[in-house]
Amino acid sequence: MNLIHRRRTIRSSQGAQPVQPAAPAARVAQPVVPAPSEQQPGALALPEQRPVPPAQSVAPVQSAAPASAPPPAPTVQTTPPAAPSRQLAPSGQPAPHAAPDGEISRRDFLKLAATGLAGITTFGLLSALYRHVEAATLPPAAAEPASSIDDSSPSITRDMSKCIGCGNCVSACENVQRIGVYQLYQKDGRQYSNTKGEIPLAQTRCINCGQCVKVCPVGALAEKDSIAEALAAIDDPAKTVVWQIAPSVHNMLGEEFGLRSGADVTRKIATAMKMLGGYAFHTDFAADVTIMEEGTEFIRRLRGGGAFPMITSCCPGWIKYVEMHYPDLLPHVSSCKSPQQMLGALVKSYFAQKSGIPASGIFHISVMPCTAKKFECARPEMEDSRGARDVDLVLTAREFAKILRSKNIAFGSLPNGEFDSLMGEASGAARIFGASGGVMEASLRAVSLLLTNSDLPPGAVGTLRTKDGFKSASVTIAGNVFNFAAINGIGNIRDTMDQLRAGSCPYHFIEVMSCPGGCIGGGGAPLHTEDMDRRQQGLYRSDVLLKNTVCLENSEMRSMYAEFLGQPCGPLSEELLHTRYESRAGTFS
Repeated sequence: MNLIHRRRTIRSSQGAQPVQPAAPAARVAQPVVPAPSEQQPGALALPEQRPVPPAQSVAPVQSAAPASAPPPAPTVQTTPPAAPSRQLAPSGQPAPHAAPDGEISRRDFLKLAATGLAGITTFGLLSALYRHVEAATLPPAAAEPASSIDDSSPSITRDMSKCIGCGNCVSACENVQRIGVYQLYQKDGRQYSNTKGEIPLAQTRCINCGQCVKVCPVGALAEKDSIAEALAAIDDPAKTVVWQIAPSVHNMLGEEFGLRSGADVTRKIATAMKMLGGYAFHTDFAADVTIMEEGTEFIRRLRGGGAFPMITSCCPGWIKYVEMHYPDLLPHVSSCKSPQQMLGALVKSYFAQKSGIPASGIFHISVMPCTAKKFECARPEMEDSRGARDVDLVLTAREFAKILRSKNIAFGSLPNGEFDSLMGEASGAARIFGASGGVMEASLRAVSLLLTNSDLPPGAVGTLRTKDGFKSASVTIAGNVFNFAAINGIGNIRDTMDQLRAGSCPYHFIEVMSCPGGCIGGGGAPLHTEDMDRRQQGLYRSDVLLKNTVCLENSEMRSMYAEFLGQPCGPLSEELLHTRYESRAGTFS
């Protein structure tokens, strides 16, 4: 991500300056796709063997290769569509207060030390150094803000009595995510951070991403604590606990226990979950299901003239952002629930049916690298007709590590275990969901297999594996040209959305993840090292080592469709795995 750091001046409590739309690019032509003749139009096939690409598999986006000719191997266009230019909007920073004698006070020294020790992100330390290089000092604290604890958010808790006024949360929210719900205040000789207008966090335009939590050096910001509720469920004999664990956490949880960043600890996680009690499933399994459902939806939009391009819906921070800022573009967002919520719905239906355990007796806990997932699981859209939640509780990766330590489980020395069958199998394509660009690459693999009967080699779309906040690719598969964009860090999305609003967006499919780097940089991820490169490399290394690399090769998923769901995007899938979102514009300050 390219960030332009500028010296800022104090502003009043108004929001960030709007970003001007980028110059319109050439508009992508709406593909003309023949109407299908299948009973379930536009559904991705679940063949017994790898499919041969006849006309009934997937209709071409552009002119396809002749039927008599062998299908061409997938090729990657080396020059992707031009990415829109990106420039950060001006923002406010407090003007430094010059010390009368040019020295740094003891309080300021402690602030600088605390921020440096946090060592979480570069911009946090640089922001502190910037103020002190300018010989800035803060007035001694004389009073606390009027209200100390803000527990209004479903994802984040604020204790302003701990705030040292370092401004890291302001920088993360304003300069990185370009949302700007925080600002610095002076009160009774004390500098501290609070929301603009000093209103509860739940009433702001916060998207619950938790990037502010990661850069707070003193614990004034933290994820909403769900540990006590999880322990109560584990100890409740009337409840059957069912676990799920996100793709990225497989390659980051070890950091909490001194293991190398990026190390694949999948099988240790399975053992740990069984020791806590209950069933252990993969969110990766639901990521494979997501590819099937989202891919089918994409094809149907191409054939039926639905809102186009289509935008992924896996990230709850992104969904809340588009609801508030671009509600008119919600028809472009996939109706698929996120993998977390899909697995939750399947646990309360498919697993309940197979196991004979009533859904009312299941307590489903999700372990995520994300604070926004706490918000997502509580959304009314994620409940069934009886008001039962798909997912009962979300723990961050950090919270899960605390639970293991509280139970004296020596994670690093655990033997390898296995996830439970039924929903414990997953492909390498599902694992790379945890990195920005992974959803796009996973989808391309499925499309390539369906159209050409050959795999898209892992990593073939190299531009989707970079660390850039915006990346794009044009891929030609069997004569069809697909234009993709993958965006991470919510601050990088505005230009593309403005292009879409103007009718000049050149992409067929857009992936959005709120956090820098994707889920590997989530607000609930371990903070000990946060080596983003190692985490990303770990995911791709695990992808290569896994037996299957394409969702269509997941035998447990195929059995579930055959025995329970039927076709992707069929009536039961639509009921359990899809939803709709509504505008939140005008409901937040």
